[in-house]
Amino acid sequence: MEDDDPITILTEEHKVILKVVTACGAIREKLNTGRKADVQLLVKIVEFMQEFADKCHHTKEEDLLFPAFEKAGVPSTGCPLEALRAEHKNGRKLVMQLNDSANRYMESETGDATGITNALAGIGKLYPNHIWKEDAMVFPMVGRLFSPERRKQLLKAFEEVEAKMGHDVHRKFVSFAEEISDVR
Repeated sequence: MEDDDPITILTEEHKVILKVVTACGAIREKLNTGRKADVQLLVKIVEFMQEFADKCHHTKEEDLLFPAFEKAGVPSTGCPLEALRAEHKNGRKLVMQLNDSANRYMESETGDATGITNALAGIGKLYPNHIWKEDAMVFPMVGRLFSPERRKQLLKAFEEVEAKMGHDVHRKFVSFAEEISDVR
């Protein structure tokens, strides 16, 4: 990873997130064949999505990158920023649905995993499209709108998010994504 490019950091994080999202699809397929849900794995996925995808990654976008776009003249309403924020909000909602469904599954006697499979399907539909929009359409605007100095400032702010989260925590979630990507 190029340590001096904030967009490279975000695209690398997208790759990590997509590994977990892809595994969610494999888990959903297994559940659809009647297998029991591994609730502990689902809890780890929820934690990953809340901590890595949201508190680390989305914080960099919503609190740092998107306001920088606004300062550069990109409107906060409409496309792309308002739409991306809405998708982040939808992602949070789907992760909460997964969490709630996993808890209900664990407490139920019926073993009905419909709520889990619905949440996993939503996550599997939302994130690849969302990430494609950012990688292919939004992030390239950085090169046109931000000076090298502004990119350095953004990078420093990203590093502060990482420091607040803890570099060990970040590495733990990257390792989890590597491990779960073997789920088939």
